[in-house]
Order: sequence, then C-alpha cells, then structure tokens
Amino acid sequence: MQLSYLEGIPSEWQRVLVIGRTVEHNGKKYHLVGMTSGDKLQLHILEPFEKPEPPARRRKNSGNQRSRLKEHNKKSLSYLHCSEISIGGRKLKVQGGCGTPLMHADQDYRTIHLFIEMMRAGWIVPDWLREKEWDELQLVTLEIAGLKRLPKYLPQMPILIKHRPDPVRHIVEKTIALTIGKKRSFHFTDHSGEQIWCHINNVTLIDVWEDTEKQFHDPKYIKKVPPQRLAEIKENCYKALEQNCPQGMCYIGIEYECSKDFSLQFYTKEYLRSYPECHNNSVFFFLMSLKPDQDTGIHGLPLKGCVIQMPVSPDTVKIPAELFSYQEKRGEWEEQI
Repeated sequence: MQLSYLEGIPSEWQRVLVIGRTVEHNGKKYHLVGMTSGDKLQLHILEPFEKPEPPARRRKNSGNQRSRLKEHNKKSLSYLHCSEISIGGRKLKVQGGCGTPLMHADQDYRTIHLFIEMMRAGWIVPDWLREKEWDELQLVTLEIAGLKRLPKYLPQMPILIKHRPDPVRHIVEKTIALTIGKKRSFHFTDHSGEQIWCHINNVTLIDVWEDTEKQFHDPKYIKKVPPQRLAEIKENCYKALEQNCPQGMCYIGIEYECSKDFSLQFYTKEYLRSYPECHNNSVFFFLMSLKPDQDTGIHGLPLKGCVIQMPVSPDTVKIPAELFSYQEKRGEWEEQI
C-alpha cells in the first residue's frame, strides 16, 4: 500500500445522494444505498452474494466437466443487468456496471469511504443489514450514461427500474469437428423444435499472453487505472494465466452466425471429459470474450464470437468439439420501488 493510492479518494465523489430503500426478491433482500457524482454518475446497490463452491468439492458430487455444466444452477436476480432507472419520472440510461464481492473489501478503502460518506449524508443502515457479514454481500455499481449531476430526489418519489434479465440456457450437445482457419455450416434443433442453422466463419488460435500484454501497454487502459491498482491487476492476471493457460499455449476463438438470435457455447471434447481442478492459490478468475471486427457475417446474419478456454498447442489444426448449449434472450421487465 502506498499513500498515493489514498490521494484520490476524498475527491472521487463530489456529491452523494442517499436513497436507502430495501426490496425483496425470492426471499432475498437488496438495498439501494444511493448515488454518487464525480467524473461519473453512479448508483450503488448491496446484493446477496453466494461464494462459489470450490471445484475440488464439486468433483466428488458432480463428476466431470460435462456433468458440472449440466447442473441446474438457478441464478439470483442481480441489478447488474439493469438497463434503465427512472427517478421521479426522470429516465437514466445505464451504460455499464460491475459487481464486487465484499469478502475482501475490509482492505478496499474506496468502498469503506463510500459507506462512510453515505452515512455522513444521512444513510441509516437498515436493521437486517447492520449485522450482515460482508462475505454474504456484493456491491453493484451502475454507471449512468452521459450524466454527471445527481437527479432531484425525495423519499416519496417512485423509482422504476428496467431489468434486462439473464438469458435462458438450453443444452444441445451436438458433436462438431472444428478446423483452424476453415469455415463450415451445420444445423441443430432448438427447444421449440425449430431447425437452426449455424455458420462458422472462422476458427482461430488466440495467444492470450500476447493479448494481455497489449492491454497492459495500451495508454488508454493505463490512464484509467491508478498505478497501485494496475500492479495488483497485473499480478492477479498473470497468476490466473499461469494456472489456466500456460505460456506458449493458446485458446480457441470461433466466429459464427446463427439463423436465430442465440449465443452459442462450444467446448472441446477433451474439456468435457476432464475433471475440475482445484487451484489453491488462485485469486483471479480469468474469463475471455471474443468480439468480431465486423457486425455482420458472410451470410448476412449478426456475427458473434465464442472462446473455448481450453489450452491447446499452437500447432493444433483439428479440434473434436461440441456445440454444448445456447443462450436464449429474455424480454425486459420493470420493477417499481
């Protein structure tokens, strides 16, 4: 820790707005703490958090990765997927957000300072939350697009939140042979019995280490992250890379079009037969996504990407794989608080 890390904290939020409203979904409580203004306008929400079960324990109960992926894991509602918030009739578009578990936040002075500033502004911690362990909570921070000033707010004002829920997953398990640099088309039957066409436009090998190095040397990225925080991110990221994709190995990238607006998930046969590994020193979950350079593919359909996070040799050519599942979007819904 360096004192420079603390210098920007007092001026990070120019003003704070206390909301302090609790809502309940499926027996779980959520608390809208309030909003802050500064370089960004943000809404802060406390949510329940369930720590993921360690892979070593899951292995005994669930078998291999295929069995684990098939488990029905009902997700709790999260305000991280909100698209719009209306306060007293004023609509605020959500540009993005992040969810941070509070299990290690006793060392995160920005989070502590946020709660202190809210209390100074009049936030009264509800009784159900006062003795709640931080291990059971996560802080969701939503960034409001294009605004820096706090909206006018009174306790009696209605708050309307538009949710963009998680998609529904459907299992397919269709065997598909992938070849680096080759196109191919195939079809599968969806949950409604409709025949769906998938066109794979390209299969590539991704040098994850090279891509990570480029990001850490990108001036735009470096400018956004304080030096102390950047050093922590680098350390955690490289640890995760060493455990998940050793240097010299690659991930597999797939660019595809689908005749229906589905997001497809591919896995290698080898991965589905394998068992979860327990990394005792893992402090960082490494997740990758692939965004194609173009919006539309050669068949005139939206072009999408998928990364198979199974390390393979850079001389790999053919990959026995599966279209394991697809995600079906769900419609937005509104909640009045």
